[in-house]
Amino acid sequence: MAAKLKVLALTALVLASGFFAYKSVFVKQDEIVLNGNVEIQDVSVSFRVAGRIKSVFVNEGDNVKKGALLAVIDSDIFEAISSFSQAKLTEAEINFNNAKKDYERNFALFRQKNVSEKIYDDSFVSYKTARAHLDGAIAGFRLAEINRKDAILKAPVDGTILTRNIEPGEMISSGTPAFSIMPAENQKVKTFANEKTLTQIKTNDKVLIHLESLPEKSFKGHIGFISPDAEFTPKNIETTELRTSLVYRIRIVMDEFSPELKQGMPVTVKLETQQ
Repeated sequence: MAAKLKVLALTALVLASGFFAYKSVFVKQDEIVLNGNVEIQDVSVSFRVAGRIKSVFVNEGDNVKKGALLAVIDSDIFEAISSFSQAKLTEAEINFNNAKKDYERNFALFRQKNVSEKIYDDSFVSYKTARAHLDGAIAGFRLAEINRKDAILKAPVDGTILTRNIEPGEMISSGTPAFSIMPAENQKVKTFANEKTLTQIKTNDKVLIHLESLPEKSFKGHIGFISPDAEFTPKNIETTELRTSLVYRIRIVMDEFSPELKQGMPVTVKLETQQ
């Protein structure tokens, strides 16, 4: 019996020693571990003008660079309006130049008392009216050119096409989403911490992000934002400790783009506490 007790005691001692050795080697006592999710805000891309879709150049899943051509609207009507506006602008310029010459001539004659005040006043009004018409023609031409250029849709950011909502031949209204793009930058992780943890961290602290599917790899980031307002723990938080407590939202900003991180992925956030 005594021998058995000695064996059990020795076994317990070995297990305890192994446990503490594991803790000292593999688990940092000054490390905070949080659970979170990847957040990537997609960009909705739309035409500023309405019209019929002429061509679409990208599909879902395509990687695009900022400025890449996505789609175009049939521009016949915009080109016609632009040509018409150009003609009206030319006409307004001619009328303004003539009105200006008449005004300057009548002004000189009026000072010499060679024309009546009414003739001078009429030429002044004509000059001002022609100036207003010219300003309107300039604005109209600029608007026509803007609309003509807006018939061409380009990628506003580097990223990946998530959704394509248009096909050639379809009519589309201005502002209707044509594509959504997942930007290749500004990857973030949203996590939550309780009040005790909050006292141990601060903005710009360095963190490491881990994926269960890639245990051998870590992704670098830093704390970009700590909410000043407490809130009840969201339902998707996995830790039992946090489920019934008030927590503070924390946003982690990734230091560089990592294609392995996808929208909504659960991740583990690790950071060292402030001593």
